[in-house]
Amino acid sequence: MSDTLRQDIIFKILKMAKDNSDLSSDELFNQVEAGTLSMFNELTQPGEESATKDKDKDSKARIKRRMKRKDRNQRKEHVGRFFVNLMEKNIRQPGIPDCLIPVFANSVQATIGEEAYTQISSKIDRLLEFAEKKGFDYGQILASKPGKTIAAEILSVYNTETSSSSEKQLKNNLDETLVKNIESIENGQELNIEDTVNLAFNEFNKYLKAS
Repeated sequence: MSDTLRQDIIFKILKMAKDNSDLSSDELFNQVEAGTLSMFNELTQPGEESATKDKDKDSKARIKRRMKRKDRNQRKEHVGRFFVNLMEKNIRQPGIPDCLIPVFANSVQATIGEEAYTQISSKIDRLLEFAEKKGFDYGQILASKPGKTIAAEILSVYNTETSSSSEKQLKNNLDETLVKNIESIENGQELNIEDTVNLAFNEFNKYLKAS
């Protein structure tokens, strides 16, 4: 259709030029433009629609990728929160800034490995789905017997899989997080970074070894 329409436009322009040879160039241009405007609009419309469709597809693909990232982050948060919930009293104490708590939660995936992490994450998803239908809030789910069982499983696997390299990485992450957040911590400038990191790591490690 577009090829035929293109030919029609060309023939119409040639005919108008032939029939109006007495007009000046500007007058002829204006007349040809007015006479072919609707035809040009018809010619370009499919292309614009196609471009719009392509943009819509790209937009949907970006949204889908964002949703996948969000889903991964949410699962990571759930696994970490179940894990940290067991030892929160030990690691949330004076001298250990709150900004370091998520570092312990985020260390789970790298320590226990993708396969174990995925299996535990699926168990948590099923528990959350079931418990939310029953009207339980997140705190109740964490404190429930199934919640504690899953948390204990994470702790057990973490203890088994932890190594000197994972401990070193954890300390590095604690150090980086503390440095990054030092200005937002009350009396942060008075903190000794090395001592604070060691305190947080040792309290965490103490709980692991006692479990």
